Amino acid sequence: MTGAALADDHDADVLVLPQRSAEPPAGTEMDADIAASWDLWSAQIGHALLPVLERLATSLPGFSSAMICTADGFNLCSIGLDEAAVDRVSALTSSLHSIADAVTDATQEAGRPLDMVSLANGTSKTVVLAVRDLIVGQLLVHVTADTDTLGVLLVRARVAAESVRATLADS
Repeated sequence: MTGAALADDHDADVLVLPQRSAEPPAGTEMDADIAASWDLWSAQIGHALLPVLERLATSLPGFSSAMICTADGFNLCSIGLDEAAVDRVSALTSSLHSIADAVTDATQEAGRPLDMVSLANGTSKTVVLAVRDLIVGQLLVHVTADTDTLGVLLVRARVAAESVRATLADS
């Protein structure tokens, strides 16, 4: 509003949102020993997870790119992306997931973490899946393919997410 003032008798509805917990959601925190030596561990973890992305690429018709990154936006491994784009895409993937999680938390059952985000632009589809309860906290699997349907992409991305879980499960 430029230059206009609200009348004294103007009523406004106030929406009180539930307070977010100060505690991070269960299954999203990294093991303290791994966090202390993240530079060493991240390279090893990325190397261990790269075959997951390679299998995904060969199994998905129209595959374009894939990435596994931390929930706070650090790339662990990726294929199909220019090296210059990797840091940007991992940061944006983290932001996209965080924003979608906040919207979901505000509009649905609070405290239930977001599992998946999907984007569509023409025939290009992107899926971001959260993988929690790992020794490294929460990771995000980001997959893009040129496909007419979201179903095949989602199934293949879920298989990749389960492979990440099998590789890094915090047991």
